[in-house]
Amino acid sequence: MTAIYLQKTVHEGLWSRRMALFFLQLLVLTVILHRFGTLATPAAINLFAVSVIGLFLAIAVAILGLVRIWFGGQSGAKEAFAGIAIAAVGLAAPLWFSSQFFLLPRLNDIETTPRQPMQFRQLARPADANRIEDPDLTKAEEQEAAYPDIRSMELERSSIEVYDMVHEAVKRMGWTIVLNEPPGDDGIGRIEATDTTMILGFTDDVLVRVRGDDTQAFIDLRSASRYGMHDLGANAKRIRGFFDEIKATLEKGEKTGLEQAEPKAPKAAVERKLKKPKKKQRVRRNRRSTAPQDSPPQRSFRPGRQRPLNPF
Repeated sequence: MTAIYLQKTVHEGLWSRRMALFFLQLLVLTVILHRFGTLATPAAINLFAVSVIGLFLAIAVAILGLVRIWFGGQSGAKEAFAGIAIAAVGLAAPLWFSSQFFLLPRLNDIETTPRQPMQFRQLARPADANRIEDPDLTKAEEQEAAYPDIRSMELERSSIEVYDMVHEAVKRMGWTIVLNEPPGDDGIGRIEATDTTMILGFTDDVLVRVRGDDTQAFIDLRSASRYGMHDLGANAKRIRGFFDEIKATLEKGEKTGLEQAEPKAPKAAVERKLKKPKKKQRVRRNRRSTAPQDSPPQRSFRPGRQRPLNPF
C-alpha cells in the first residue's frame, strides 16, 4: 500500500494577495481619475482612505496566514509574502505623507504675514471646500515655529519692476492667474491664482502681493489648501519654490518686461583712435667682418718652415 500525505493550504495568503492587488489598483485608478479626469476631490479623498485601509487589512490577513502556517505546517506562505510585498508598494507614498502629518503642525493655510493676514478678493471656492479664515494667534505662533523661513522678501527695486518680475515668475510656475492688479498710486499690486499639485492633482489657492515705492518693494504670499485639515507641508513648499524662482531670476540678471520695453539709449560716437608712430627698427650690422676690405690678406705662418734670409 502507498501512503499519500495530504498537506493543507492556508487560504489567508491567497486572499491577502488578491486584496492587495485590488486596493493597489483602486489607489492608482483614483489618482489617475482625479489628476486627469473628472473625479471630485472629496470622493477622491474617501477612495484614498479606503485604499490605504484595504492595504493594511491585506497585510493583517497575510500575517494571520503566516502564523497558521508556522504552527500548523500548512502551505501558502508564498502567496502571503506576495500579498505583503504588493501592499508595501501601495503604502510607500501614504506612509511618507503620514510622517509629515505627525512631524508638521496641523495647518492648511500658510502666509508670510500670519499676524496680518491678506484677503482673497476674486477667487471663489466650491461649496464643499474649506472656508478661508484668518489664522488666530495660536496658528500664527505654530507657523512661525514650524516655518521660520516663511517671511516677506525685500528687494531694492521699485514696486512696478518687482511686480513685473513676480508676474513672469507666476507664469513660469504654471499657476492659473485669476486676478491681475498692477501697483497703483498706493504702490500695492496683487495676483490671485490657483495651483494644482503634480501627482495627486489637488487645487490650492495662492495670493501674491507686492507693496513698496520707487526704491524698495516687499513680496508677500499666501497659499491655502481647499481640502483637508492638514496640508502636509505643501503650502510652505510652494512659497519656498516661488521665492527660489525670484532669486534665480535675480542671479541670472534677466530683464523684466518693463526694462525690455524701455527705449534703448543712443550709442555714443566712436572716438578716433590715434595711430601710434612706428618705431624705426635698427639695422644690425654684421660683426664678423670688422677688418677693412682694402687691406691685403695676411699670410699664414707655419712653424718649422722658415725661409733663409737673402743677404743681398
